[in-house]
Amino acid sequence: MRIALWGNFGTLNLGNECTLAAAINNLHRRVPDAELISVCSDPDDVAARHGIVAVAMGATEPCAAGSRSPKPLRAWRRLRLEVADWLRALRVTRQIRALLITGTGILTDHGEGTLGLPYHLFKWSLAAKLHGCKLLFVSVGVESITRPLARFFLKSALRIADYRCYRDEHSAALLQRAGFDTSRDPIFPDLAFSLPAPPPSAAGGAQRRVAVGIFNYRECGRGSAAAAAQYAAYLDRLCSFILWLLEHHYTVRVVIGDFAYDEEVRADLRARLQARGLDTEGASFADEPATSFEQLLAQLATVDLVIASRFHNVLLALLLGKPVVSVSYEAKNEALMRQMGLGHYCQTLDGLDLQRLIEQFLDLEKNAAALREIVAEQTAANRSRLELQYDSIVASVSGT
Repeated sequence: MRIALWGNFGTLNLGNECTLAAAINNLHRRVPDAELISVCSDPDDVAARHGIVAVAMGATEPCAAGSRSPKPLRAWRRLRLEVADWLRALRVTRQIRALLITGTGILTDHGEGTLGLPYHLFKWSLAAKLHGCKLLFVSVGVESITRPLARFFLKSALRIADYRCYRDEHSAALLQRAGFDTSRDPIFPDLAFSLPAPPPSAAGGAQRRVAVGIFNYRECGRGSAAAAAQYAAYLDRLCSFILWLLEHHYTVRVVIGDFAYDEEVRADLRARLQARGLDTEGASFADEPATSFEQLLAQLATVDLVIASRFHNVLLALLLGKPVVSVSYEAKNEALMRQMGLGHYCQTLDGLDLQRLIEQFLDLEKNAAALREIVAEQTAANRSRLELQYDSIVASVSGT
């Protein structure tokens, strides 16, 4: 039996990679003889990282050829490329039993062009159904959907699915507002909650340790003078908070969640900290970046408390039993924090208030023991619910 896992994998987003790893682990555990393949953004990276066969979700148009050609000729070449890509999708789906849209915040058109992820999702979903494959949307997240054509592609793919579930009520509500009825679709937690149980925490000891997550806020200030000013203010507040932590005898570990986007922020943050007199090579500060979700988990395991922005930085910290303050760029973070009993410990990046962040952090530390119990209870409940979902999915795909 061959099962395909579709998603924006291989792009150095560590949250996406941990979601794919969770799906692979749970499917292999239940159907050890199943052949898993990934339909993804970068097949070479996925094959090396996860050890499964991977194929590209979309063909890549040669950059050099025809760049100065007349517009009709470029359109003709693009049409030929798309026809060939549809035929390739049909060849791949002819050989699979099921296509799983595997978690992540995949249902969005943010940053996508006309032929971006929503279009590819529609193409592969339709190709799968034309061959009689099972099509399942598994704990998917929904973010902004603003373009009518993208909305058509996403709703069309969802409409022909055999199974749909969303990772939170927030995602279901966004789709409902986009005109797709989600009232009969279940809610199941993000798939990363089904990762193998992490080892006992390495944190603790005399010196208190804090992880501070970063995010490419306002696309690192590109696009306008206003974006540059907002990004600079974000870096200044982050620097001030880190320096406050160090002055109060905490050690600081900076963490990223997307190597492709956050590495520039890390470099900018380091430069600002150095300009304000911090020895970034000192024993109380560390910021070497993780290049895999396993490395990120190992970094988070060494701290006691976490301040994070990226969704899966928050989630992986919670998976490890760490109390978290979320400084978020999307309402999905607040939905997760409320579900985990930490709704009081949220801010938005746009409204980031340094004094309030310090107050939230101190309150988090004061109540850490009780919060760890709440987080552990909710994490166990999420893991149990996902066990039931995987069992149901495997039964559906296997026809048992």
